[in-house]
Order: sequence, then structure tokens, then C-alpha cells
Amino acid sequence: MNNRLQDSGFSIQKGSRIALPLAGTVVLLLAAYGALPSAYFVKAAPAANVQPRPVGVVTDTPAITITNAAATTSATPTTSAHEAQVQWTFGAVSGTYSGCTVQAKTSYDGTNYLTLGSPVTVTATTGAVNAWTVIEELGTNSVTTSAVSSTAALGFGQVTAFGFSCSSYGTAAPVNINVIYR
Repeated sequence: MNNRLQDSGFSIQKGSRIALPLAGTVVLLLAAYGALPSAYFVKAAPAANVQPRPVGVVTDTPAITITNAAATTSATPTTSAHEAQVQWTFGAVSGTYSGCTVQAKTSYDGTNYLTLGSPVTVTATTGAVNAWTVIEELGTNSVTTSAVSSTAALGFGQVTAFGFSCSSYGTAAPVNINVIYR
């Protein structure tokens, strides 16, 4: 019986020798996670149409009403974006829209906009799906200075919107827009 007590005492001590360092490691990992700067976490805009996703991804469905030759979407906060995957899907289009393009434009102050990339040609007919990607320019060297411009940007600013225009237009072109910013 004495051997059983000694054996059980030994196994309790042995178990606690393993559990204590394991518990300490878990506590240290949780403390390190809590100490990460808030810059590692995505902060989405308060806009109702923006849905934050983990790892720096924001999906957006900017609003637009197309009833004539030109229209501009609502702006989306894009301060930390480096690329946008864009999809425009047209609903039941009334009339004929031709010569249509979409131009990304970005703003560093929320008021004045600069073009971002080139305009893309889109098909504005019932059921047409148009998808493209806008990628921020990267320099060939470690540090590159762009030419000064009052009309064009090489990267995403504080907010980004899309301008739609056509050379001829009908009466309505409803469109669902989905943009994924990374």
C-alpha cells in the first residue's frame, strides 16, 4: 500500500511539472497577441456598404445611379489599399448604351480627385458582367519618385470612386458593383 501512495504521489508531481510550463507558455502567447499594435488589424469605414474582412481585405458595393451619359459611384475609404478587383454586373438596361468606360479615381484629401490607371471599356447591356483589376504601380528600384501630376495618381489615396461615362446612352442602366480592396 505504501508503494501505491508513493507511486501516486510521484505521478502527481510529474504531471504538475509538465502542466506548469505549458500553462506559462499559453499565458505568454496570449499576452504577446494582446500586445500587437492595432496597425495589424483592419479598420473599416463607418459606411454601411463597406464590409471588413480579415487580413487587410475590404469588400465594397458602392452605389451608383446611371440614367444618362455620366455617373460617379459613392467613395470608399482606401487608405491602406494596394489593389482593387472590380466587377460591374448590369441588370435590365433600358435603351442603348455605347462607348462606355469606367475610370477609377482617388483622392488624398477627400475632395479633389485624380485618375487612377486608365479608363476601362465596359459593356452596358442587360446581364453583361465586366471585371477588371486596378493595381498600384510599383517602382523598379527600392525608392521611386513619380512625376508631379495634378490629374493622375500612382496609388490609392484616402478614398476611391469610379466614374462611368458613355458616348450615347439610354434611359437606365442598373448595375451591381462589387469591389474587393487589398
